[in-house]
Amino acid sequence: MSGQRLSSAHPSTVVKVVATLAILVLVTLGAWLWSDNRPEASPLVPGESSHSPDGTAAPTVVDVLCDADFTLRVSSDTVAATASGVAVRVTSEAPEGTYLNYGLGGDPMPESPETWMLAVPTGELRLSCSMLEHEGAVVNVTVVDPDHHWSDQTLAGLGCPIRGIPSWAVSGGTGATPEDAVAQLIANFTEHGASPTLTRYEYAQIGYLDTSNQTWIIGTADATHMTAVVTESGAEYQASPEALCVASPWTEAANT
Repeated sequence: MSGQRLSSAHPSTVVKVVATLAILVLVTLGAWLWSDNRPEASPLVPGESSHSPDGTAAPTVVDVLCDADFTLRVSSDTVAATASGVAVRVTSEAPEGTYLNYGLGGDPMPESPETWMLAVPTGELRLSCSMLEHEGAVVNVTVVDPDHHWSDQTLAGLGCPIRGIPSWAVSGGTGATPEDAVAQLIANFTEHGASPTLTRYEYAQIGYLDTSNQTWIIGTADATHMTAVVTESGAEYQASPEALCVASPWTEAANT
């Protein structure tokens, strides 16, 4: 009888071949599923990121790395503000003494990675790292605020246009609450015979309301006089004098 001849392989050999093929299929399928569903890496590259133009998909923290040659790299060119501010996770490979510059401010780069909360408004945030005569290129990160954490209220709008920032000779106040710390600060001014006599203080709801640094307005019963910054330190709060106001009537917004 003509035709193809059936294989004479032993049954156990056939079983082994079939099992091997099944394992290969499963491994290949598993690898394909993993490669198709694994989270994409977000490498620190200058100015590159993936985000929605309206900011709804923007990350709530941006990684910032300063290289040894002062090249600044970011994980995203857009970051979403939080109730506490703009979160920046800072890492430095630059020489000791290098600063991270942001907007109108700047701070020394940390020895080990740290997360900083910046009280910067929405819009373009200009970042760069520098040291003395070495200045790295500026990288722009756009701050978006889809959840409306940032308050556009200003000190001037609260009846305290800034007149200047003097060198204060009066020590700050401490207390179990921000109110207690400000009250102690006022007591310190009274003890030093400061004029005018300060009797009133209000929390200025500006910027990010859940920030660790609060701004308070202090004045007389009828007019504003100065501002104080209140920071949390362990189980206490510390109130430090900051700026002088152009003495102005209190506004209703300062009472809210």
